[in-house]
Amino acid sequence: MAEILVVEDNPDIQALLHDVLTPTYTVVAATDGGQALSLFRARPADLIILDLMLPGVTGESVLATIRKRSTVPVLVLTAIQDKAHIVTVLNAGANDYLTKPFDVDELLARVQVQLRAAAVPTQLQVGELTLDQTTHAVSVAGQPIELTRKEFALLATLMAQPQQVFEKAALYERVWQEPYLDAENTFNVHLSQLRHKLNQYSQRPYITTVWGIGVRLM
Repeated sequence: MAEILVVEDNPDIQALLHDVLTPTYTVVAATDGGQALSLFRARPADLIILDLMLPGVTGESVLATIRKRSTVPVLVLTAIQDKAHIVTVLNAGANDYLTKPFDVDELLARVQVQLRAAAVPTQLQVGELTLDQTTHAVSVAGQPIELTRKEFALLATLMAQPQQVFEKAALYERVWQEPYLDAENTFNVHLSQLRHKLNQYSQRPYITTVWGIGVRLM
């Protein structure tokens, strides 16, 4: 299930978005820019719905920070009617926008369009590391590697967003689809085995630890 980060300080609009999105998507809510960036760093979303007029850190600043480290689709919701301002936001990296008040059906359609466009391709490649999601084949420098189902899912998640730092808990919950409760040992064992298999055929450490934050693929 795709995860959507909704950044909106108006409680009525936040509640409306939660109600219309939760039947289909996992929704994480933020009510200001600082909270939005903290949540995004902790558990990268598949799409962000972003209000521009936020308390504290503005929506424009949130967008700029996200674009420095991710290509996640961003759908802007704004009460601003100035077309020049909207063009500026699109040029700054927003994928789409809707002005308030908005039609719920149009919002859902635009969300679906952005998620389809951002769908992970069948084949992923980072350096000499390749992964095919159709055949579940993985190779490093042309050498095939046998992975377990969880190892493959971990690698596919990391390869889909190279350079993105994932907190261990967020990465575990994406792959195992269950809460990260007393699961640190399970996660660490799978990650260690995956690293070992990749490092057998490469001097490049593809999976690195960002101390105090999580792990990423480089």
